[in-house]
Amino acid sequence: MLVSIPVSECSDTERYHTCLIFQITSRKRFIESKLQSLDRQSLSIDSYLKVLETTREKRDVQKSKYNIADGMRQMFDPFERVARAHHVCPCCERPFSAEEEDEFVKKQQVKAASSAEHMKVLAVDSSNADSHFQQLDKLRMVYEEYVKIGKETIPNAEKDLHELTQELDLKSQALDDVIGVLAEVKADKDSIEALVQPVETADRFFQEIQTCQKQVDDLEEKLDVGGQGVKTMEEIQSELNTLQSTNI
Repeated sequence: MLVSIPVSECSDTERYHTCLIFQITSRKRFIESKLQSLDRQSLSIDSYLKVLETTREKRDVQKSKYNIADGMRQMFDPFERVARAHHVCPCCERPFSAEEEDEFVKKQQVKAASSAEHMKVLAVDSSNADSHFQQLDKLRMVYEEYVKIGKETIPNAEKDLHELTQELDLKSQALDDVIGVLAEVKADKDSIEALVQPVETADRFFQEIQTCQKQVDDLEEKLDVGGQGVKTMEEIQSELNTLQSTNI
């Protein structure tokens, strides 16, 4: 039995492959557009992971700077209070004179004010770096889909399409062979049908001959041709001629 592959199945696979090409192209454009808007430079999708890792490192550096500065602030913040309360150096516990204490406290106040401003700058830088990283990291899912479509889905679809195309070609060839055989059978059938009427006519003639022959046989039997007391045609004709001469 000839089993044919539906052409629609192959067509569906072709449409699916076309859809995958559209998907991977759209994801590529989307990611590259985001990379350009975030980094203010033209970058290809192939550089995404490198850009993401670089951005992560920058975020971690800014976060580390802020944490170090915050730790220093927390360490030096009590110095002014210790100096005023105990009149000694918070580091070596050396007694302060009134002038030294005032000078030390003044320096701590200036340093605290400078540290506060510096902390604000570091906080902004850290926040911006983290925001930049988060925006790039949000593209990770789209990028992973892009990679999967390009490395797995499309190759598998192309493999299926190739196999289906080969199978369709084989089935089409087999179908063409069957159509050719059917055409030969039809031609033979038409030739045979063309002979049916002459054969039927010959058979009818044969039947009529048989019937006539039977009728002749019946007449011969009735006339008893060649039997006793039966005159031949020549004798009958001679007598007729004699009678005609007499009458004349």
